[in-house]
Amino acid sequence: MWNLLAYFNGGLRAERSKTIYAGKMKQTGFIVGTGRCGTTILASVLNAHPNICIPHELHFLVNRGIYETYLSGDGQRFQADDFISFIQERNPYHFERYFDYIGHFKNLTYPQKNLRLLLTDLFDHICYVSGKETFLDQTPWHGQYLEILKEVFPDMKVIHMIRDGRDVAISFARTPWWGKEKDLMANLERWRKEISVIHSFCVNNPAICLEVKYEDLVVNPRQELGRILRLFGLEFEEEMLDPAHLIDYMPFSKGNGMEVQSERFKKWEQEKDSVFFPESILNWKNTNYESFRFISDDIKETLLTFGYDA
Repeated sequence: MWNLLAYFNGGLRAERSKTIYAGKMKQTGFIVGTGRCGTTILASVLNAHPNICIPHELHFLVNRGIYETYLSGDGQRFQADDFISFIQERNPYHFERYFDYIGHFKNLTYPQKNLRLLLTDLFDHICYVSGKETFLDQTPWHGQYLEILKEVFPDMKVIHMIRDGRDVAISFARTPWWGKEKDLMANLERWRKEISVIHSFCVNNPAICLEVKYEDLVVNPRQELGRILRLFGLEFEEEMLDPAHLIDYMPFSKGNGMEVQSERFKKWEQEKDSVFFPESILNWKNTNYESFRFISDDIKETLLTFGYDA
């Protein structure tokens, strides 16, 4: 089999791009979670920092993504149109509204045989256009592929967003692409499995990971944002808590994400006098308490692991 790891670990002596944006990105990170756990709002807040840029979710990296394409050997034969089509087909967001990735790929020379250099070059360019040096990805399901991402980005940092699984299960039920309709127990079990995978990676890689509870972030935003920023050697900036400075990721979506939000969230979204939605904290106790009276021992143990009542 073609040895992709040789490409990741320096087996190729490929030169970095000599473009004006080469080397603009100084550090890379991933905001991950189980989905419906606060990764998007955290990304919006962090993006308001003068040194951090965070695009919409990038669904084309792993899990039938560019990584697997290179693993099969096909990626090294790709031309510009192949990369462009690949991203268009796999990304449920309008990437072109955030960044001219079409122009980016058309201006590269081919073949691009080194995946790490290909993606680093892309992230460099995004940072250059944004005028920032810290690039973060905010795709929740990348939490299930952190070992792979570490191969590609050995110096990466990871922010693991954690939210009470019962609130996640309720939110899953409103979200067709995440949940199993109204099956709260199935959704809660999915939360347990996915959060355990991410937590295991963080336990094994403590120097590059930070776990943040959504509830703590909403209640003590300055404290929690300060912890997150220290992971990247940055300091808190006041504009991060000003709703006027937050990026709205909704216009980049190919669907209508507001359709799956609760009515209370929609009302808050229209007014938005603060960056966080406080009514999202432990909402399950007020709306679906009886539904969670009987849960498995495994789920109870997982809730307790993260400090939630079970």
